[in-house]
Amino acid sequence: MTTPQQPPFGPPMPPGAPVPPKQGMSTGKKIGAGCGGCLGLLLILFIFAGCLSVLSSDTSSGQGGDAAVREESTEPEEDASEQTEEASEDESQEEEEPEPEPEPEVSATIGNGIHQVGNDIEPGTYSTGGPDPDDLFPFCYYARLSGLSGELDDIISNNNIEGPGTVVVAEGDVALELSGGCEWTLQ
Repeated sequence: MTTPQQPPFGPPMPPGAPVPPKQGMSTGKKIGAGCGGCLGLLLILFIFAGCLSVLSSDTSSGQGGDAAVREESTEPEEDASEQTEEASEDESQEEEEPEPEPEPEVSATIGNGIHQVGNDIEPGTYSTGGPDPDDLFPFCYYARLSGLSGELDDIISNNNIEGPGTVVVAEGDVALELSGGCEWTLQ
């Protein structure tokens, strides 16, 4: 026969008494499991009751809570409408006063390339000190052009210069083509 084992807690058991089953994880029962659920439910109820009391205090005071919210929300709207009116006034003033178009930048010193008269350069007399004597081909080339098609008929006059030289660009010229690495300066 088995001797009854004494429970770890409580009064000693008399001999021959049935052994109660052990409680714990093996039986699936937990001490106070039902109470833990009650505490969670009570906590939820208290939070819900607190929310209701806040809501009821706002509505019981009439429109006090809502009016404050409305006042705050309408003030920025008024500011926004004033800002919109000011912005539209600024825009209308800008539209009435168009900015003058900037004149194209005209360089007084130019180098290689095709330079359009009136856009890139002004008509006038351009001079150069000549090519670098150490260049393989020490020539400055210029061509006054009546068009930009690239055809030989567009050339009004052209020349290769070995030293200092000048070229006069007329108002009727369309462009001036330069090559040879020389710098030409408007006089």
